Amino acid sequence: MDFKPLLVTFLLMISLPATASNPFKPMELTDAELAQLRGRYVLPDRIISFGVTMSSSWQNSAGQVIGAAVALNIVSGQSQPTLSFTPINQAGNGRQPLSANGQIIGGAGLNNVQGVAQSVRTAGDFNQGVNDLSIDFSKGASGSVPAGGIPLASGQSFSNAAGTVTVTTRNGGLQLALQANHDQGYTQQQIGQGSVAQHAAIGGSMNNVHNVTALNVALRDSSPRTNMASSAWEQLRTLRPTGY
Repeated sequence: MDFKPLLVTFLLMISLPATASNPFKPMELTDAELAQLRGRYVLPDRIISFGVTMSSSWQNSAGQVIGAAVALNIVSGQSQPTLSFTPINQAGNGRQPLSANGQIIGGAGLNNVQGVAQSVRTAGDFNQGVNDLSIDFSKGASGSVPAGGIPLASGQSFSNAAGTVTVTTRNGGLQLALQANHDQGYTQQQIGQGSVAQHAAIGGSMNNVHNVTALNVALRDSSPRTNMASSAWEQLRTLRPTGY
């Protein structure tokens, strides 16, 4: 006989108040209670590794490319996360970039958005701007930090003929900023403080701009029945102090 469903039912019963006339009557939860429940169905011991990768690249009309990729990774059993920086560099075709005649104004409020914010603004012609955000969950992976890149302590900067890219860590977050030369424009990516942001402002013409942010989580395989019982118990432990 399988006792696990009976165990979950028993835990539900002992978590209910003794005075409840109908223990299975639905009741509405407050926003504060829902906030405490959020994310509780993935238990910490199941996470093998967690990583964030941000990359930004800018190609101007002369084929010159400036960019960088920054990766933050932490593996189960690792006390501190690993930060790495990889520059992106391409010489171009030898021509001079087209002059920038456009002017972009405003947009200061985009930096204060909570949650996910993405924008592409352009004042030139024949430009291409892309913001890409992905979240990937995998199971049964061994969990490892990608090889390559320069260890990043507090910040890193890189420049070439196309512009300058700078990575900084501040206020518990990570920011990647790119300033294109010849007044072509800029990009900014940041994660932390309750938000993920990707912005591009293009003032010149015939530029190709690409911002990518990827969140990767590797989970350890476990029995579905074990997951159900463990998740139910975690929810009950949260609700019990509130009187349910």
